[in-house]
Amino acid sequence: MTEFLHVALSFPTAPWTALLTLIAAVALLALLGAIDGISGGGEGLLDSLLVRVGLNGVPLLPVALALTLTGWLSCYLGQLLLLPLVAPAGRGPVAVALLFGSAVLGALAARAVAAPLRRFVQGQDALARAQLLGRVAVVESGTLASTGRVSVQDGGAGLMLDARTDGDTLLRGERVILVAHDPATHVFTVRRADPTDT
Repeated sequence: MTEFLHVALSFPTAPWTALLTLIAAVALLALLGAIDGISGGGEGLLDSLLVRVGLNGVPLLPVALALTLTGWLSCYLGQLLLLPLVAPAGRGPVAVALLFGSAVLGALAARAVAAPLRRFVQGQDALARAQLLGRVAVVESGTLASTGRVSVQDGGAGLMLDARTDGDTLLRGERVILVAHDPATHVFTVRRADPTDT
């Protein structure tokens, strides 16, 4: 146990240990329902970086776990098994190389996990979006014309959706029906609801 802690808490494995501890804590909070599963589908700096490395459009938590667990394990085993074979004077550069090599292995594992997850999430998202068509929503933005937002009650906290209308400008609080969905832009087309629509 002492050797395990010594290797896990010393360079080059220590940064991976800290990152793995953080990701494991976030995963535990997500399992307990304290936070969302964190998905990468926005348009910020992090999201543009995720697009460049091929990790966009997937839940980030499983991908981050794959990256950190693989990086930590490869770095730990390299430090435990390979670093003692190197002369003391050359251990610094080898430790740095081991840290970067484990990062590459972690990134490869993350991409391997992301590919099937992306297919699964996109299939689930398309199914969920198709099930929303025909539902009643409420305009949440100040006005709704070429752009705006609507909310749909789903039995939980509700869903906020980007929407547009091809007809009249609608005002906040008006009831609408979701009539079409554009999968390329993730925007719903809506029309004013009749008083009989529920």
